[in-house]
Amino acid sequence: MRDMVDSAKRAVLLAGLLGLAGCAGIETQSLDGPCLDDTAQCVGQRTAMVHSMGNDASRHWIGESVGRGMASSGVRLFAYQNVRDKLSCAELANAINEMEAAKQILGQGPAPGQTMLRHNQIKAMTDDVRVALTASRMRKCSAT
Repeated sequence: MRDMVDSAKRAVLLAGLLGLAGCAGIETQSLDGPCLDDTAQCVGQRTAMVHSMGNDASRHWIGESVGRGMASSGVRLFAYQNVRDKLSCAELANAINEMEAAKQILGQGPAPGQTMLRHNQIKAMTDDVRVALTASRMRKCSAT
C-alpha cells in the first residue's frame, strides 16, 4: 500500500513540475535537450545554443554525455561544424566518438516532438559531420 502512495506522490510531483515548466515557457517535449519543433521560438533556442557553444573558448561541452533529445536537435552538429578547425586532436577524437554514439541513438527513431523528415535530416547530417571531423583529424593529427 505504501508503494502505491509513494508512486502516486511521484506522479503528482512530476505532473506539477511539467505543468510549471509549461507555464514558464519551457518546452517539455525533450527533457534532455532543446525543443524539437520548428516554431520560431524553438529555432531561436537551438540557434542560441549553437552560438553559445561555438563561443565557449574552453569547449567544456565536448565529451559531455548526450541524450536522445540533444542528439535529435542537431545543435551539437552545427556547433562542431563551427569549431571544427579549432579543435585539438583529442577534441576531434571525442567529437567523432560522439557522432558514432549519436548515430546509435538516432537509430531508435524520431524523438518525441520530432518529425520523421527532420529526424532523417539529422541522421544524414550526423554522418556528414562525422566524415568532416574524421577528415580534419586525419589532416591535423596524422603525424601525432
